[in-house]
Amino acid sequence: MATTIPDELTWPDSFPTRGHGLPPEMFDLLRRERPVARVTFPSGHRAWLVTRRNDITAIGSSRSFSRDLTAPGGQRIAGDDFNSVPGGIFNLDPPAHTTVRRVVQPFFNPAAATALQPVIARAAADLATTLRNGPNPADLHRAYAHPLAATLASDLMRVAPRQRRKIVPRLRSQVDYTTPASTIETSTQWMLDFADEVIDAKTAVYDGTSEPRDPVEALIRDHHRGTVTSEQMHGTVMYLFVTSAEPITGPVSTGVYTLLRHPEQLARVRRDPRLWPTAVAELLRLHHNGMTSMPRVALTDTELHGIPICSGDAVITPWVAATWDPEHFKQPDRFRLDRSAQEDPAITFGTGPHFCLGVNIARIYLETALSTLFEHLPDLTLAAKHEDIAWEPDTYLFTRPVELPVTWS
Repeated sequence: MATTIPDELTWPDSFPTRGHGLPPEMFDLLRRERPVARVTFPSGHRAWLVTRRNDITAIGSSRSFSRDLTAPGGQRIAGDDFNSVPGGIFNLDPPAHTTVRRVVQPFFNPAAATALQPVIARAAADLATTLRNGPNPADLHRAYAHPLAATLASDLMRVAPRQRRKIVPRLRSQVDYTTPASTIETSTQWMLDFADEVIDAKTAVYDGTSEPRDPVEALIRDHHRGTVTSEQMHGTVMYLFVTSAEPITGPVSTGVYTLLRHPEQLARVRRDPRLWPTAVAELLRLHHNGMTSMPRVALTDTELHGIPICSGDAVITPWVAATWDPEHFKQPDRFRLDRSAQEDPAITFGTGPHFCLGVNIARIYLETALSTLFEHLPDLTLAAKHEDIAWEPDTYLFTRPVELPVTWS
């Protein structure tokens, strides 16, 4: 474990993960010794890195910090990625954020998630059956996790799978911080053009007055009503396509990996399927879905642990640092199904106005994807030593194996 904090912290070089999809040990050291630390990102921008749960949740809930990074020279981690797109729901603050979120929220609420569950279950069962009857061993990521997430994204946004596949080659450059800035900028424009294409196609068949059937139609309707600006409509559609599949792909592969490494816990869940929500919550607490978070910008001068944070400074609040805070989670490095009610894992999805829009769908999706897989392949095991499984590099936004070799009898 790291014993000293470098004078200059840079992302990701100063933050090697401890392996197996688990967060950097540097977070533990900073949490104890320097809970507010300066870090430099690949873009060259500097930010304050915060690693204690109470501070992270307070900043996430505070109106004194903005998520708007769209100004020229905005303090982004890499280049002009989706954080640079004006109007996108991810880059809006209240009250504009509240307005746009209210428009798309019906497609992400508990009822909408419950309605999607049978669709997810059928797709998961089909893929699990194909996996079982196909080559053995196989890469679970490619054969199951990725196509299942793509199916959900296509169904949620109501676009043909072949249409959505057009954006797949562009997605990685949005979430890999080693991508050259010029490539990121080109990718962002391409994604915006794709969003325009989807909006134009739906506008051609949707009159803007009938009940919308998907988030894009809802945005079109409220744009016609004058509630949502053109910029907000286009930016939010682009954002929804960036985030509708990638954030749920990794937790399936990572979840299978972790469950197979804890067979006694897996057996317990399989004996009592009511534990699947608990297992999913603990998997997300343990791994989260990434090692960092998007920056927030201080709107006023403030102070945290004696460190002055000036108006205009960027602040990074990694949620996985919060869910590993030993002041709030006993043995945070352990995968446990018996955590107390006080060890609330809900902060995995953030706090405040930007609490994850897709939380209800994500939970039901992961519970269904994992339970269906193990129902169809009860004897699933890793087809390689867990130490030999390669993970995405530290520069990749999402935590997941590059591939997950599995086998069954």
